[in-house]
Amino acid sequence: MKNCFSRILLATALITLICTWAVLPLAAADDPVVAEIGSEKLTLSQFHTEIKGLPPNLKQMASDKKMQKEFLEQLATSHLIYQEGIKQGIDKEPLVQSQIEDTTRKIVLATLLQREIESRIKTPTEKDIEQYYQTHADEFKQEKQVRARHILVENEATAKKIAAKLKDGADFVALAKESSSCPSSAKGGDLGFFTHDRMVKEFADVAFKLKKGETSDPVKTKFGYHIIQVVDIKESGVTPLAEVKTAIENKLIQTQKSQVFQDYIAGLKKKSKFVLHPELIGE
Repeated sequence: MKNCFSRILLATALITLICTWAVLPLAAADDPVVAEIGSEKLTLSQFHTEIKGLPPNLKQMASDKKMQKEFLEQLATSHLIYQEGIKQGIDKEPLVQSQIEDTTRKIVLATLLQREIESRIKTPTEKDIEQYYQTHADEFKQEKQVRARHILVENEATAKKIAAKLKDGADFVALAKESSSCPSSAKGGDLGFFTHDRMVKEFADVAFKLKKGETSDPVKTKFGYHIIQVVDIKESGVTPLAEVKTAIENKLIQTQKSQVFQDYIAGLKKKSKFVLHPELIGE
């Protein structure tokens, strides 16, 4: 079964190679030839280059010597198919030419922007990050959050029976798994942390009045009857810098990229003719 799955993955890689294959670099004199397809020779270094370009899951699989031999077969086959396509003049067909030009345009555009934009981006300093944090305090305000678990049942009578069991010392998590109709039952009723506005009002009003470790009486909502137990509480305040540092750094970098991109495009427009006629498009 494993070998079958492996072949499927390698076949997928073959399709990818067929769709993206280009002429490989010329072989060095001391680079052994591992396959000959028509007049073309595939060297060991070229083969290793192809393996390095595989997705992570296939790359790991291709580390196995047996799988490498199978991959070599697939790779050589992709070259054979490509050669046949060239013989038939498929690369000269208008639709194919259009797709080639479109792909080339995308590669050139991406490479140019990578070169022109990324090279001008400076990594934010600790001072930059801290300054942003201090001057944008509103972004990091944290509402009070409650982490709660609950047991949801259809009727009040059942809810009261469960509440009585809990008061007698029954385990909340076990009862939630056994009795709750909410999908959270699989996790013992755990709903994680939430703000007041994330839950229906009747539920949230009770949950946010309970203290850590307290359990409510049955609470009715449109979903049924809930028994709520508060597991933890995060009081309102400002999220610590350490918790948002990476997010701030990413935001500062994105802001830089946006500005550099706009400036770069503005410069290109000044150097070239760039005239639009939107009135010809129509409404």
